[in-house]
Amino acid sequence: MKDTHKYFANIAVFTIIVFGFMIWAFIKPSEEISRTERRRLAQLPKFSFAEVVSGKSSFMSDFDTYAADQFPERDSFRNIHTFVSYNLMGRKEVNDFYKSQNYIGKLEYGIHQDSIDWSLNRMNYINDRYLANSNVYFAIIPDKGYYLTKDSIYPHVDYDLFMKKMQDGIAFADIIDLRGELNADDYYLTDTHWKQEEILKVARHLSMAMGNELDYEFTSEVVKTDFAGVYYGQSAINVPKDSITLLKADYMKDLVVTCYDTGKAEIVDIYDMEALNGMDPYEVYLTGSKALITIENPNAATDKELVIFRDSFGSSIAPLMAGNYKKITLVDIRYINPGLLDRFVDFEGCDVLFLYSEMILNNSVGQFVK
Repeated sequence: MKDTHKYFANIAVFTIIVFGFMIWAFIKPSEEISRTERRRLAQLPKFSFAEVVSGKSSFMSDFDTYAADQFPERDSFRNIHTFVSYNLMGRKEVNDFYKSQNYIGKLEYGIHQDSIDWSLNRMNYINDRYLANSNVYFAIIPDKGYYLTKDSIYPHVDYDLFMKKMQDGIAFADIIDLRGELNADDYYLTDTHWKQEEILKVARHLSMAMGNELDYEFTSEVVKTDFAGVYYGQSAINVPKDSITLLKADYMKDLVVTCYDTGKAEIVDIYDMEALNGMDPYEVYLTGSKALITIENPNAATDKELVIFRDSFGSSIAPLMAGNYKKITLVDIRYINPGLLDRFVDFEGCDVLFLYSEMILNNSVGQFVK
């Protein structure tokens, strides 16, 4: 009899827990975004009886996505799942994320030729249309996985082959190789990006390759000590959080930074301190990825101008190169049609640098505007 009571008690507890979570899920307000994963969460889909009957409705699959995104205490359960997977089941990766020497990395499964072709198409189009009288350079920023996985069991991109494929399609540019200028320590533990305080050597390498000597003195200031990068939330892997450090030089005090994303010129700070408390603190650098930003230096050592075609990595390195240029224009063709650039940018006689991370170039289909 005692066993029977215990049996029914277990069923009752289990039922209460299951139905309790179901009720909790339905009565709690839907969340718009996940701050830990830095993405928008699925919302309750609209139900149409006619579409369901026709067999063309995606309601059930959309509802499954909604239920998974809005499940109560979702982040806590994700943390438990990751802990169990790593520490009890001995898995080497969870949802394509892995941990190596306290770094969180994301697996990449080989070279995507379609993305290489897409990237080359966009860059060759820009060159053919605008850059006949420009000095053109091209550099790839290795993903930190290049340094974490090349001697490990994890699948990774053959970077040498990837570099060759890109170089073969960029006949119009001088190639600047950054592989030897970087190592894993130059990247955040929890994020895909490089640390500004570690890339002064990269800025100097790029500047020298383009005929400039970067000899300014920089000081550093730690402005955030609990930076949880994009991989921290997406992976739910527990590693130490990062610090964000800003590099500063005397010439930066007089820089005029203008953003054109709102349709009109808007003066912004070279370092957006409010972003440190936002969803992505890395946006402290030049307010993050924008379609078009200019940095003007009234006290520049030369009258030269530089145009950088870039992704988000360019936000933190451009301020370090601004001392030698009268004007730097940053263009992100993920957000602006390359066919419209002559309305905003004069390329005549400029240095032009295509500076992109390997991860963007290898996953560019649908990202670069055509």
